[in-house]
Amino acid sequence: MQVRSKGAVGALMILGISVLGAAPVAAVSHTPAGPPAPVCGDGVPPPWVTTASHPNDGVPDPAGRIVFGRSITKDPTFGQLTTLYAIDPDGSDLTMLTDCQVEYPHISPDGTRIALGIRMDDGSMQVATMAIDGSDLRILTTSGYNEYPDWSPDGTWLVYSGAPDADVAAIDRECPINDCLLTLGLKEPLRRMSADGSDDRLLGDPEALDFYPRISPDGMAVVFNRIDPSNQDWHTIMIRELATGDERVVTANDREPALPQWSPDGRSILYATVHAPGRPADIWMQVETVPADDPTAAPTVLRPVAEGGGSQPGYSPNGSRIVFFCGGLCTMAADGSGVQEIISAPGLVPVQPNWGIVPKPAD
Repeated sequence: MQVRSKGAVGALMILGISVLGAAPVAAVSHTPAGPPAPVCGDGVPPPWVTTASHPNDGVPDPAGRIVFGRSITKDPTFGQLTTLYAIDPDGSDLTMLTDCQVEYPHISPDGTRIALGIRMDDGSMQVATMAIDGSDLRILTTSGYNEYPDWSPDGTWLVYSGAPDADVAAIDRECPINDCLLTLGLKEPLRRMSADGSDDRLLGDPEALDFYPRISPDGMAVVFNRIDPSNQDWHTIMIRELATGDERVVTANDREPALPQWSPDGRSILYATVHAPGRPADIWMQVETVPADDPTAAPTVLRPVAEGGGSQPGYSPNGSRIVFFCGGLCTMAADGSGVQEIISAPGLVPVQPNWGIVPKPAD
């Protein structure tokens, strides 16, 4: 395994909800005698973590901390599930946070906690938070499918995609291999709740299938992906104003723009999109950005396929750099220059990165 800040960039990219080289998900059995529990491993870090070199081990990086998943399975309902790790942006201080089956971690504004989706042994997916070191896991939702949580700017509430009334057993029975949620008519609208799980309520269109919501830096709007009910491969990036409920399209095309992120100043939306429409399986991706308020604007390509491409991009806390999946895990300047590979290991497939601040020391 190599943990580094410079190196070659992998060329083959994957869409945010696809998986590369992952094994099928194992069957899950739930013991009726007890409440549902997370699906986890034995807690032992893999060799590529325990044998990694750790320059500046234990020294906080002022540039922040990156959490990312190791792709472990392709679940027919949830898509890509991972185990969770953290690393400094310079490639040091690599640690395993949890080997539970989780998705799309997001660090709180103060850097102290991580919100994520976590797979339970009853077949459901629930929203949870944990401390930045992987301790103090708290399951916030209790039924149905709930995923893709994000923090408000002040860290007091969460937005997520939720279907709390979904019949998990029926969906697992009807969708054992392929994603057939649209065929079954499942709705997964945007919801919100307090950071402790209280005051849970509907936020978005109750008839929509919306995913990956991200709250604007001013807390006034949410950007998200909407799936076309007539074609689950058609993803539109939308913005919803929280005060009025008004929605507008950011970008919609047959290249499936996915996993949108706000720039730290709130002026633009970062995402990855398919470079070649209609290509099956391992799809070439590129990183683009568009203005948040002009759906007619042409996208700015930051990481084209010709230069290696990329997917699942996200900004650093100060907006000067972008972390993205590059076959390994890479960063680049906000204009697409200065690509650096942080980590690469055989079979690692590091995905779903999120870059947060280093928490301030406790008084």
